[in-house]
Amino acid sequence: MKERKKKPFNYMTVVGIVFLIVVLIALFNMLRTTDSGTVGIGEVGIGDRAAPFAVPLVMSDLEGDANVDPDQACSVAGKDVLRICDYFDRPLVVSFWFTKGAASCIDQQDVFDEVAVKYRRRAGFISINVRDERDRVRELVDEHGWETPVGHDRDGAVSNLYKVGGCPTFLFFRKGGVLERAEIGDTTPDRLGAQVRSLINGQPQAAQQKTEPQEKPGAGG
Repeated sequence: MKERKKKPFNYMTVVGIVFLIVVLIALFNMLRTTDSGTVGIGEVGIGDRAAPFAVPLVMSDLEGDANVDPDQACSVAGKDVLRICDYFDRPLVVSFWFTKGAASCIDQQDVFDEVAVKYRRRAGFISINVRDERDRVRELVDEHGWETPVGHDRDGAVSNLYKVGGCPTFLFFRKGGVLERAEIGDTTPDRLGAQVRSLINGQPQAAQQKTEPQEKPGAGG
């Protein structure tokens, strides 16, 4: 009986397997250590000051792309301009949204506007549409009766600045324009309202829910 020949050692296969394991471990660690609240945030991280920008109000006659120059955006003049810097005197919530490939995003703006109307005396709220046709956005504002100021990020410069990739993306800023948290995806009036109350009160959401009684429907924001 002939002795079986041993197969030659395949060095390249071993190297390939080791490399794959290293890549998988690195990916796992990256996902594990990434704060889910900062997903989608580009140049601005938790605890950083907001990146300045100015965009035309969608219901105005002003045409043009966003101004994201940090030395100029806050000083862009005009009543038809939405400047994020104008909202730094109190807590601020920003909603980034678009309609292309985002079926639920219009409904989510209904949720955002409902919460904004309730709390607008205690916090600022602005809505930024990304790259949709302006006439279509105007139609949506009229159809839904949204009261929150809506800016038009025609060229996507603002969304690129904040690396917005999901719809909706909500950014929560403390007074002074410091980023507190970010959320991507669908929400509810109760959940978003709780997040806004925690932002206003300067408390972590869990602690705020324990200490603050639930506001009654219709109570002024």
